[in-house]
Amino acid sequence: MEKTYHLDLKTLLEYLRGKSAILRATVTIPKQRKPCQGSLYLNRNGATHCFIFTPEGSLLLEGTGAHTALSTNTQWLVRIDTEQTVEIELLALAQQHFLKLGAQADSLTGRTPRPKKALDLSTLQRFSAKQSLTLRTVLTMVNGERTVEQIKAQLRLPPELIEEALKVLRNIDVIE
Repeated sequence: MEKTYHLDLKTLLEYLRGKSAILRATVTIPKQRKPCQGSLYLNRNGATHCFIFTPEGSLLLEGTGAHTALSTNTQWLVRIDTEQTVEIELLALAQQHFLKLGAQADSLTGRTPRPKKALDLSTLQRFSAKQSLTLRTVLTMVNGERTVEQIKAQLRLPPELIEEALKVLRNIDVIE
């Protein structure tokens, strides 16, 4: 459930310290005719990912630029949620817009991923059909014996897509 807060960003982030949340705001960007939509993904440790999208849904700003543009806002829609849910939504957004998230940049090369738990339907429903199929396909290859390189060699998918799928599966606690 989203709740509206009328606070500046610094005060709101202090209030939300120790919580995971998704913050959304409408923001006016110079040279844009219509208001844009800003999103800020916050985890319990205080790390954030910021994005601003045009009314048509194209990425306009991210990172520090987006944070700076959003920092003047004083009206926010906030949804406090579990860290896992916030992470899933952030990763789905990143896949949808082909974004590279700095926190996800670590390589899986040389690792042997192991299944940890089943991939439940409610989690899969948060992804597009294509993303869901990719996750399920990659997960079928994870058996605790195959390395990431072997999985890449056996699947007919782009290596970057396989790496991203493995990172998503690890972040939603399905593999280790």
